[in-house]
Amino acid sequence: MKNLLKVVFVAAFAMFANSAFAQQKFAHINRGELIQLMPDYKTAGEKLDAYGKELNSNLEEMQVENNKKIEDFQKNSETWSAEKKEVKSQEIVTIQQRLREQQTVAEEQFNRKQEELIMPVIKKATDAINKVAKAGGYIYVFEASTVNYVDETQSTNLLPAVKKELGIN
Repeated sequence: MKNLLKVVFVAAFAMFANSAFAQQKFAHINRGELIQLMPDYKTAGEKLDAYGKELNSNLEEMQVENNKKIEDFQKNSETWSAEKKEVKSQEIVTIQQRLREQQTVAEEQFNRKQEELIMPVIKKATDAINKVAKAGGYIYVFEASTVNYVDETQSTNLLPAVKKELGIN
């Protein structure tokens, strides 16, 4: 009798667990694809391009100055005294050091600006995904670009619903 009761209990638990799992809803989305479709992303990209051009312009000006000093040195160094050659040589070394430092600073500034412009877009996408997932009763949303396989018969692609939430055609 005890064994029969155990078997019935295990069978009932298995049926309950199976039906509970079957009712769970899973979804997936490619967040990168979504972000690239967002108008905010395009705007951020345009601002970032303009900022990058500004930074490059400053670097190019320094490079032109460096090239002029090198050209002057190559053209006139034979007529200069040893002291003047040393001074001019040191000027070139100093400009090249400044140029390398400015390149590093420009890269850091560009990366900060990129983060400043892109993070709000990512947050907006994440918030929209969460809102759609919660409203749809999904218990888990997979990032489609990081999984090897998605069975679309058992997982819903949230991209169309999230695009609609964000007003993207």
